[in-house]
Order: sequence, then C-alpha cells, then structure tokens
Amino acid sequence: MQKRQRGFVLALCLCILSVSGIYGLHRYRNGQAAQEQEEQIAETEDASEEQETETANSEGTVAQADTEEKETEEAKIETEEDIYEIGEVTLARTGTDSVTAQAPAEGTPEEENTEETEEEESEETLAGESLLSFADNSALMWPVDGEIILEYSMDRSIYFSTLNQYKYHPAIVIDAEVGDEVWAAAQGIVSAIDVNEETGTTLTMTLGSGYEAVYGQLKELAVQEGDMVEAGSLIGYVSEPTKYYTREGSNLYFQLLKDGEPVDPTEYLN
Repeated sequence: MQKRQRGFVLALCLCILSVSGIYGLHRYRNGQAAQEQEEQIAETEDASEEQETETANSEGTVAQADTEEKETEEAKIETEEDIYEIGEVTLARTGTDSVTAQAPAEGTPEEENTEETEEEESEETLAGESLLSFADNSALMWPVDGEIILEYSMDRSIYFSTLNQYKYHPAIVIDAEVGDEVWAAAQGIVSAIDVNEETGTTLTMTLGSGYEAVYGQLKELAVQEGDMVEAGSLIGYVSEPTKYYTREGSNLYFQLLKDGEPVDPTEYLN
C-alpha cells in the first residue's frame, strides 16, 4: 500500500515537473517570439523614422533649392531691373551730354567776336565794292611796260611756240623782264591769290560792275586778299616764266573778265 502511494506521488511529481517544463518552455518561446516581434517593431519604427528623416531632409533640400532658385531669380530680376534702370539713366545722361555737346554755347564771346568780325568784313567788302566804278566805257592802265607777244584770240586759234600748237587765247601776254614792277590796271579789291601750273602765282581783282582783272606770272606780291588797291599801285613783280612760256620768255599774263567770261583787254587799255 505504501509502495503504491509512493509510486503515485512520484508519478504525480513527474507529471508536475513535465507540465512545469512544458509550460516553462512555452513561456520561454513566447517570450522569445515577443522579443523578436518587439525588435522587429523597433526596427520598423527606426526604419520609418529614418525614412521620414530622409524625406524631411529631401523636402528641406528641395525647399531650400526652390528657395535659393527663387532668390536667384528674384535677384536676377532685380539685377535686370537695375541694369534697365541704370541703362535708362545712362541713356538719359548720354543723351543730355550729347545734346549738351552738340548744342553750341550760346552767346560765347569768341562766337560773338567771330560773327562781328565776319559782319564787319562783309560790310567792309560791300562798302569797298560800292566805291568801285569800273564800267563798259572805263579805261585800263597798262600793268607793265612791254609789247604784247601773245594777243587775245577767242574767235580763232593762235600759235604757241613753247607748246608747239595752235589754241584759243582768253588773255594777252605782255613781254617783260624778270623783276619788273607790275601795277594795278584799275582800282579794285584783291579777291583771290592762287598758284597754278600755267600762270604761276596769279592775282585776281574785282573792279566792279561784274569786271575782274587777272594778273599771272607774278612774284613778291605787295598786296593780299581783301586789300583795296588804287589804279597804278604796285601789286608785285614779274616772275620767271612757267614751262608753258619758256620760248616766249618772261612775261605778264593779263586777263579781263566780264561776268566770268573773258573779254579783249586791249579794247580798254589806253
């Protein structure tokens, strides 16, 4: 009886131990599974937080990039507007300066003096010309002592020794020595002094009523442009002949014009 009781107690203990072991093992496994599940949840949460952080950073970067781009565009716009405004100001200033530079200073002493001088010269010229009295029936003095070696000829050609040809001649050529004095054939105003290949230093005088006297082959002039010269006054000296008159020799070229057209001076010479 006692053996049976002991066997029963022993079996009961073994059962209890078995149940306890099974329960403990089950609890252990459940604990491990719960821990693994918690770790997975934690990892998931960490991953989610990292993703959210990355998303936030990405959004922040994009937002920052958008902000920088916007600021750049605004700065660009402001710069372009500034450039435009500066350009307008520059153009305005340039235009003003240009207008100022182009616009002559009004009433400057130099311009007034120049205008007054020109007016005085014009008045003097007009006054001088009003004193000239040469007309169709007026007479000319001989401008130099000598014989005519080439006469005026506009209706037929005459022979030129130096040129070895015949041609029309709108003036007369008077024989003279180099250095001979040349006198004004009539009262007049010196209107031009120039040098040309054919007649050398040449002086033109306005005589009045459309008449002009032209003196060529001169040197050492005693008058200048604008001078009023009385008849018989010294105007210069006979020069060496140009290459057009080497065979004819030294001479005075003398021409008379009426309204710009040549006329025969011998019809007026005394």
